[in-house]
Amino acid sequence: KVIEKIDNKPLSVYKTFNLRSFKESINAKLNDENIDWYDIATIFGKAIYNTVNTKEFIKLLELIEIVNRKFQLHIQEDYAQIKNSNPIKKPQIVSKILDHIDFNYKKDKVALIVVDGLSFWQYSIIEKKLVGYIKESYTYSWIPSITQLSRQAIFRGSNPLDSYKQNPINESKLWSNYWRKKGFNKFEIEYIHDPINVSCPVGVKRLGVVYKDLDDYMHSSKDYIDLLKLTENWFERSKINETIKKLLVGGFKVILTSDHGNIQAKGWRSLTGKEKLGTNTSGSRSERHIEYSDTKLKDNFLRNNPDLLESILEEEKAIYFKNNLSFSRRENLVTHGGSHFLEVIIPYIVITNEQ
Repeated sequence: KVIEKIDNKPLSVYKTFNLRSFKESINAKLNDENIDWYDIATIFGKAIYNTVNTKEFIKLLELIEIVNRKFQLHIQEDYAQIKNSNPIKKPQIVSKILDHIDFNYKKDKVALIVVDGLSFWQYSIIEKKLVGYIKESYTYSWIPSITQLSRQAIFRGSNPLDSYKQNPINESKLWSNYWRKKGFNKFEIEYIHDPINVSCPVGVKRLGVVYKDLDDYMHSSKDYIDLLKLTENWFERSKINETIKKLLVGGFKVILTSDHGNIQAKGWRSLTGKEKLGTNTSGSRSERHIEYSDTKLKDNFLRNNPDLLESILEEEKAIYFKNNLSFSRRENLVTHGGSHFLEVIIPYIVITNEQ
């Protein structure tokens, strides 16, 4: 999909939504032999934006859970293949983004902008405001969809390591190490983390940019109503459009993506003090993901909470939700860290000066 250059359009649009026709359309798409998850993520993104704070939104959330159950079957069958996919035509998963850039843009200046926590429905808020010629696609977050793993996978350019500690210094090293191995000189590589001040220095050919504020807004939101307003505010305050414009003028091809999306979750219950012992070894703020220091602690937790088994997935020492639950007592919250399709299917946008 290519969107012609559009600038200075208001973010607020007149919202109309027909739930019945939307549901019929989704049911038809779910019955396709090969479900187009990009198509579904895109139309749900627009639907969420158009129904937040309306009576249709609650019904839309119910439909989202029906779709997600289908998505979990897809992940169960195809995720291993996605992790090992060929990155030449497109990066099917975040760990393949750098390989895709390396193969397709060897002689180009490339700026990779990673907006922490940007989901498809939030992209629907800002897409009409972005400058440049836009080619929209998607990629998969690493699962479980925590920053520690998924953003590491982006900047490492391969599968993430459990021993990695997430911080800007280590992320910068990953970015530099990948491109140095591809033959780029040190002065041709740059990494910028919030706050963003892009000066387009002469000689830089591989620029990595991370916007972290939107993820902070997400974790402070009680629901999508909060996050919609905060996203609109973030777009203006971050001046990301001005940054993209500056990069395009500087001769860069800009790739805009995320490390994970987000979900308006509901509370299962909080962990007790005893259940928290040995957890949070990854440093994640997610309330949908628990990582224990020992497998026995995880197994003991699941034995004591058998009602969770239908809602979670396990990976060695970690467990995470595949539906819309969270380890919280709150009625609603916005977070990430599981395998829900709203967390996993994320935007992958190429922006250029060329139509």
